[in-house]
Amino acid sequence: MEEIIVRIGGAAGDGVQSAGLTLAKTFSRSGLYISTYNYYQSLIRGGESWYQIRASDEKVRNQGSGLDVLVALNADSLERHTNRDINEGGASPLSGIAIYDPGTIKNFKKYSEVKYCPVPLRDIAMKFDANPLLKNTVALGAVVAALGLDFEVFSGVIEKVFNKKGKLVDANISAAKEGYEYYLQNYSVYRKLDKFDRKLYTISGGDAAALGAINAGMQMYFAYPMTPASSFLQFIATHGKKYNVFLKLTEDEISAINAAIGANYAGVRAATGSSGGGFALMTEGVGLSGMTEVPLVIYEAQRPGPSTGLPTKTEQGDLNQVLGAGQGDMPRIVLAPGTVEEAFNLTKEAFNLAERYQLPVFVVTDLYLAEHDETVSFDLSYKMDRGLLAKDNEPDYKRYEFTETGISKRAFPGQPGLMHNEDSDEHNEYGAVVSDAITDPTQRKLSMEKRMRKLNEYIKEIPATKTYKMDDAEYVIIQWGSTRGAVEEAVDCMRKNGTKIGAVEITHVFPMNHDIQKLIAGKKKIIVVENNFSGQLNGLIRKEFLVDTTFIGKYDGEAFFPSDLAMQLEEAIFGKKINVEEKL
Repeated sequence: MEEIIVRIGGAAGDGVQSAGLTLAKTFSRSGLYISTYNYYQSLIRGGESWYQIRASDEKVRNQGSGLDVLVALNADSLERHTNRDINEGGASPLSGIAIYDPGTIKNFKKYSEVKYCPVPLRDIAMKFDANPLLKNTVALGAVVAALGLDFEVFSGVIEKVFNKKGKLVDANISAAKEGYEYYLQNYSVYRKLDKFDRKLYTISGGDAAALGAINAGMQMYFAYPMTPASSFLQFIATHGKKYNVFLKLTEDEISAINAAIGANYAGVRAATGSSGGGFALMTEGVGLSGMTEVPLVIYEAQRPGPSTGLPTKTEQGDLNQVLGAGQGDMPRIVLAPGTVEEAFNLTKEAFNLAERYQLPVFVVTDLYLAEHDETVSFDLSYKMDRGLLAKDNEPDYKRYEFTETGISKRAFPGQPGLMHNEDSDEHNEYGAVVSDAITDPTQRKLSMEKRMRKLNEYIKEIPATKTYKMDDAEYVIIQWGSTRGAVEEAVDCMRKNGTKIGAVEITHVFPMNHDIQKLIAGKKKIIVVENNFSGQLNGLIRKEFLVDTTFIGKYDGEAFFPSDLAMQLEEAIFGKKINVEEKL
């Protein structure tokens, strides 16, 4: 497996992410698999941002450990990513080449692990245009040369990025070409990457979830913008019209969820989405969906809390909120994709589950998954399941009939002969309220049991829990969501050291498949890895399966990095850390 890790560092407003995405597309158009990492702050200009791309001839599962090529757009970035005493949330310092502008970055401390490759980025850029961001294109040209990539592929990406706007395209290609040639005239190729004749697509997790919703037949989306759920919203805003998806930016999250419930009640597939703070406002609506048994898909993209927390960072701290949203006991389903591809597939699945069981279904991601790009392959086939539907003029129609499965036939407004009540108060089989003048305890008990029986039925169809290298595992890691890639690579690393360890990967978080109990039985140690402080899944595992576990959490706002995680796992199992960075 041949791979390279490139990081572009600068300040907000320097065009760090745009440059990173352009380079990521160049890799994928060269037939290389990629995974990216977007590190940025909650401000328009200034601060510190960086964008990392891991590219390989084989599929990669996360942003990776190590750093081969750094493009430093300012002095702070050059120092931050070369100084081994600075911790960037687990990201590795540079052991490779640093490309920077000697006209703007001077008198800095040098480190022996770094080969410094100054390129006059600004001077070259000024030959073609006064736009200061053009220096980024010069730097990318130098990176393309350093990695032996095909310049024609890179220039094709530039044409696509600038949408064939002649003057801009010409200036950028000319500037990139000069950066490319300057590097080759002054330095040797750092590592030549092969080009593969295969077509690869890249997309982020938030975009993939939105695409999955469209593929599942979603016709309406209601939301109020909030990072990192906004990537889903932006995708619908950009592409929804083409697929006849109605988008409404509501005045707040309360309106968003209630509008989505109304649309689903009317028979239209609709969804809503938000992040932790915004979702907190939706919780009463979750209860309404549960009581009225109206299907509802909620996309919840986590970020660190409490309150507004860290708006542009990642965490898995909303699981308890999702599990507890809504008043009283009510059935719900919680799905947690671990990859961009799963974000697409599980969102599709969520729409069918919501209608089949007539309850709220959550698709829970986080900023890391929602905003990083991966090369993917999607299966666009889909069979829509609208669940049990009543036929016109059914005699003695009972919207909330007490059935063995807990699922009763839905009717849409306007269907002939299916008059019934809908109410957020407790009701009987016809929807008539049972709690006004006199509460009917018997009806209340029967209605509650009817709703909760749905989970007994759903549990029968939960797919087998995914595992990774569990055949001979003596130790087991349990993970959910976006930690999957880092956990799998940490497992690979520890197996090189002879540790028989595997992973259980939970995508269907609630209710859980009870096959997990069999998977973890008899293991020497069960370790739960989560991106939060308290171990929210860990608590659920202990409660469900009555097992002793060890918890490894991360709550600094950044995702797990594989080598860092492998060291924590070694310490959890053997009581000591090892240096695993070189072995990954």
